Amino acid sequence: MEHFPDQTWADFVRGVGLCGNARDIEAHLANCCPECKTTFDLWKRIGAFAVREADYAPPSEVVRIVKLNSGSQYPTEAEAWTFAAAIFDSTVQPLPAGIRSMAASTRQVIYEGEGLTVDVRFERKPHSNKISAAGQVLDKQVPLRWLGNAAIVLWTGGRMLATTEANDFGEFQFEFESGDQLRMSIATEGRRTLRIPLGSLG
Repeated sequence: MEHFPDQTWADFVRGVGLCGNARDIEAHLANCCPECKTTFDLWKRIGAFAVREADYAPPSEVVRIVKLNSGSQYPTEAEAWTFAAAIFDSTVQPLPAGIRSMAASTRQVIYEGEGLTVDVRFERKPHSNKISAAGQVLDKQVPLRWLGNAAIVLWTGGRMLATTEANDFGEFQFEFESGDQLRMSIATEGRRTLRIPLGSLG
C-alpha cells in the first residue's frame, strides 16, 4: 500500500488542507500499518512541540523595545534617535517661603522633542536608594492626545536598567536605583527614538 508524503502528515496533525485525505489517513492507520503509525507518532510530537514553542516566545513589548533600540534597525545612529529638551524643571523653581530650607523629595521635569511632550515626576523613596518615576507621553501637535504603547527604556551607559510601556493614556511608571549617567529613551511608531538625558539622580 502506498504511504503518505511528509507534507500530508504535517497537514494531518495540524488539521489543515486535508479534505478527503483525512479519511484516507484515518482508514490507513486503522489497518495498523506499522510504518505509518511510526510516522504519525513522529509528526504528532513535532506538532505538539510547535504548539509549545509559542509559550517560550518573549513578550511582544520586550521584542519591540529591543528592536527599537538596536542599531541594526536603522542605517545610522543619527537617523535612529534625537535629543529631548527640558522646558521645565521644578528644581530650578524657588520653593515657597517657609520650606526653602527643606530638601524636595519630588522633582518634576517636562521634556519636548520629536513632536512629543513628556511629563515625568521623580520621587525618592524614603530610607531607600530607589527612585520612582511616573510620567505621561503626549502628542505636542494634538492637545490631549496621548501616546499609548510607547516603549520606555531607562539606561545607564549602555546597560538597560528598566523597561516599561505606556498605557492607552500615555502613562508609564517604573522604579530604579539612583545612579549617574542615566538616560531615558522613548520609542513611538513613526518617530525617531527620543533620548532624554537625566544625568545623576540620587
